[in-house]
Amino acid sequence: MSERALRADARRNRERILQAAFEAFAADGRLVPLDDIARRAGVGAGTVYRHFPTKEVLFQAVVSDRIERIVDEAQALVHADDPGEAFYGFLMWVVERAMFNHALCDALAADLRTLDVQGMDEQFASALGGLLRRAQDAGAVRSDVDVHDVRALMVGAMLMERQRRPDGRPGRMTALACDALRPVTKDDETLPESRNERCCEVCGKPLTSAPTGRPARFCGAACRQKAHRRRKTG
Repeated sequence: MSERALRADARRNRERILQAAFEAFAADGRLVPLDDIARRAGVGAGTVYRHFPTKEVLFQAVVSDRIERIVDEAQALVHADDPGEAFYGFLMWVVERAMFNHALCDALAADLRTLDVQGMDEQFASALGGLLRRAQDAGAVRSDVDVHDVRALMVGAMLMERQRRPDGRPGRMTALACDALRPVTKDDETLPESRNERCCEVCGKPLTSAPTGRPARFCGAACRQKAHRRRKTG
């Protein structure tokens, strides 16, 4: 076999291992044995060890790839026309993407620097901070909130959504968490029942309840198309 064919075969094996590891870590967290990942990938344990000497190295590679995609999404939204919609929509997207992915949820809950995932902690904090500052400047987020507060609420929303999802409305717990970030107004004080409204799964805006038919999930066609694109790229 030629050297080029060997390199191509090695790349394919590495990609299969990473995909198998992503699925295994998402389902079972970091406790899954490397031998199980090798079986999922359809390769021998020796092949896994050649590419990734330890399970920690493999975990870092999987997490780094997923966090990088999240950072790319945040950077794509940083110049959005509506900073508040971009900020809250990003939070809801991350929660929906990560709540059943034990590896990603654990990574976001921790200081990513402890995982040494190629500077992803700084990149994630910077991208999230950019969205937060623009939303605060637009008056959509209270001014006393920082990136650490947002990350803590995000992780809390993941855990709450995971717990409530079997019998609760998708996105409800995240919407309630987002309410804690919104500036308090006189309307908030006099109309507390508004916090129980159903909200758009993309931007977090309250939805008008329809008298008949299935409950709406999005505030309009733009958010519906965004959700469709994100599902395809996710």
